[in-house]
Amino acid sequence: MKLKHILVTAITTTLLSQVLYANTEEAVKTVKTEVTQEIKAPVVGGSVIGISVATLSTTGYRASKLLKSDVYNQDGEKIGSIDDFIVGGENEVSFAIISVGGFLGMGDRLVAIPAKLFTSNKEHQVVLAKASKQDLEALPAFQYAE
Repeated sequence: MKLKHILVTAITTTLLSQVLYANTEEAVKTVKTEVTQEIKAPVVGGSVIGISVATLSTTGYRASKLLKSDVYNQDGEKIGSIDDFIVGGENEVSFAIISVGGFLGMGDRLVAIPAKLFTSNKEHQVVLAKASKQDLEALPAFQYAE
Protein backbone atom coordinates (compact mmCIF):
# COMPACT_ATOMS: atom_id res chain seq x y z
CA MET A 1 0.00 0.00 0.00
CA LYS A 2 2.79 2.31 0.78
CA LEU A 3 4.28 1.62 -2.58
CA LYS A 4 1.02 2.46 -4.28
CA HIS A 5 0.78 5.65 -2.30
CA ILE A 6 4.34 6.61 -3.19
CA LEU A 7 3.70 5.90 -6.89
CA VAL A 8 0.52 7.98 -6.94
CA THR A 9 2.27 10.82 -5.14
CA ALA A 10 5.23 10.70 -7.56
CA ILE A 11 3.01 10.65 -10.63
CA THR A 12 0.82 13.46 -9.28
CA THR A 13 3.85 15.54 -8.39
CA THR A 14 5.36 15.01 -11.84
CA LEU A 15 2.14 15.95 -13.58
CA LEU A 16 1.58 18.98 -11.36
CA SER A 17 5.14 20.16 -11.77
CA GLN A 18 4.80 19.96 -15.57
CA VAL A 19 1.55 21.94 -15.46
CA LEU A 20 3.05 24.47 -13.08
CA TYR A 21 6.19 24.73 -15.18
CA ALA A 22 4.14 25.29 -18.34
CA ASN A 23 2.04 27.92 -16.57
CA THR A 24 5.19 29.61 -15.29
CA GLU A 25 6.64 29.80 -18.81
CA GLU A 26 3.41 31.39 -20.06
CA ALA A 27 3.46 33.79 -17.13
CA VAL A 28 7.06 34.76 -17.93
CA LYS A 29 6.17 35.30 -21.61
CA THR A 30 3.23 37.46 -20.58
CA VAL A 31 5.40 39.50 -18.22
CA LYS A 32 8.08 39.87 -20.91
CA THR A 33 5.45 41.01 -23.42
CA GLU A 34 3.95 43.46 -20.96
CA VAL A 35 7.36 44.84 -20.05
CA THR A 36 8.32 45.20 -23.72
CA GLN A 37 5.10 47.05 -24.43
CA GLU A 38 5.62 49.36 -21.48
CA ILE A 39 9.15 50.23 -22.59
CA LYS A 40 8.02 51.40 -26.05
CA ALA A 41 7.61 55.17 -26.00
CA PRO A 42 4.78 56.88 -27.88
CA VAL A 43 5.58 58.91 -30.99
CA VAL A 44 5.74 62.55 -29.95
CA GLY A 45 7.45 64.22 -32.89
CA GLY A 46 9.40 63.71 -36.04
CA SER A 47 12.29 64.86 -38.16
CA VAL A 48 12.58 66.19 -41.69
CA ILE A 49 14.36 63.53 -43.71
CA GLY A 50 13.95 65.12 -47.14
CA ILE A 51 13.21 68.45 -48.75
CA SER A 52 11.49 68.95 -52.07
CA VAL A 53 13.31 71.41 -54.30
CA ALA A 54 11.48 73.19 -57.08
CA THR A 55 13.31 74.86 -59.92
CA LEU A 56 12.05 78.01 -61.55
CA SER A 57 13.17 78.46 -65.12
CA THR A 58 12.57 81.55 -67.18
CA THR A 59 13.20 82.38 -70.78
CA GLY A 60 14.28 85.67 -72.22
CA TYR A 61 17.24 88.01 -72.02
CA ARG A 62 18.82 89.83 -69.10
CA ALA A 63 18.44 93.59 -69.33
CA SER A 64 22.03 94.09 -68.16
CA LYS A 65 23.26 92.04 -71.14
CA LEU A 66 21.01 93.89 -73.60
CA LEU A 67 22.06 97.40 -72.57
CA LYS A 68 24.54 98.84 -75.09
CA SER A 69 23.80 95.92 -77.47
CA ASP A 70 23.76 96.70 -81.17
CA VAL A 71 20.41 96.69 -82.97
CA TYR A 72 20.23 95.16 -86.46
CA ASN A 73 17.61 95.12 -89.19
CA GLN A 74 16.46 92.00 -91.08
CA ASP A 75 19.36 92.40 -93.52
CA GLY A 76 21.95 92.23 -90.72
CA GLU A 77 22.84 95.96 -90.93
CA LYS A 78 23.62 97.73 -87.67
CA ILE A 79 21.08 100.52 -87.22
CA GLY A 80 21.66 101.64 -83.61
CA SER A 81 22.31 100.43 -80.06
CA ILE A 82 20.16 99.99 -76.97
CA ASP A 83 20.70 102.82 -74.51
CA ASP A 84 17.92 102.13 -71.97
CA PHE A 85 14.56 100.51 -71.29
CA ILE A 86 11.32 102.05 -70.08
CA VAL A 87 9.17 99.84 -67.82
CA GLY A 88 5.51 100.74 -68.13
CA GLY A 89 2.60 100.57 -65.71
CA GLU A 90 1.95 96.95 -66.76
CA ASN A 91 5.33 95.97 -65.22
CA GLU A 92 6.76 95.12 -68.61
CA VAL A 93 9.28 96.80 -70.82
CA SER A 94 7.18 99.14 -72.91
CA PHE A 95 9.90 101.00 -74.84
CA ALA A 96 13.53 100.52 -75.75
CA ILE A 97 15.53 103.72 -76.02
CA ILE A 98 17.80 103.42 -79.05
CA SER A 99 20.89 105.50 -79.73
CA VAL A 100 21.21 106.35 -83.45
CA GLY A 101 23.66 108.35 -85.55
CA GLY A 102 26.82 109.87 -84.22
CA PHE A 103 30.31 108.51 -84.15
CA LEU A 104 32.00 107.02 -81.08
CA GLY A 105 29.19 108.27 -78.85
CA MET A 106 29.39 111.84 -80.18
CA GLY A 107 26.47 113.42 -82.00
CA ASP A 108 24.11 110.51 -81.41
CA ARG A 109 20.48 110.98 -80.48
CA LEU A 110 17.92 108.88 -78.68
CA VAL A 111 14.63 107.56 -80.06
CA ALA A 112 11.92 105.48 -78.35
CA ILE A 113 10.78 102.28 -80.05
CA PRO A 114 7.96 100.06 -78.69
CA ALA A 115 9.56 96.95 -77.17
CA LYS A 116 7.10 94.58 -78.84
CA LEU A 117 8.63 95.44 -82.25
CA PHE A 118 11.97 93.81 -81.36
CA THR A 119 12.89 90.19 -82.03
CA SER A 120 16.10 88.17 -82.00
CA ASN A 121 17.84 86.07 -84.61
CA LYS A 122 19.86 82.83 -84.53
CA GLU A 123 22.92 84.73 -83.31
CA HIS A 124 20.84 86.14 -80.41
CA GLN A 125 21.17 89.65 -81.80
CA VAL A 126 18.52 92.30 -81.23
CA VAL A 127 16.56 92.79 -84.46
CA LEU A 128 14.22 95.61 -85.48
CA ALA A 129 12.85 94.22 -88.74
CA LYS A 130 11.99 96.48 -91.69
CA ALA A 131 13.90 99.45 -90.24
CA SER A 132 16.90 101.31 -91.50
CA LYS A 133 19.32 103.71 -89.88
CA GLN A 134 17.67 106.55 -91.84
CA ASP A 135 14.20 105.54 -90.56
CA LEU A 136 15.41 105.75 -86.95
CA GLU A 137 17.20 109.06 -87.52
CA ALA A 138 13.95 110.51 -88.95
CA LEU A 139 12.02 109.77 -85.72
CA PRO A 140 11.52 112.54 -83.15
CA ALA A 141 14.24 112.66 -80.50
CA PHE A 142 13.45 111.13 -77.11
CA GLN A 143 14.17 113.24 -74.03
CA TYR A 144 14.05 112.07 -70.42
CA ALA A 145 11.75 113.95 -68.10
CA GLU A 146 13.54 115.86 -65.38
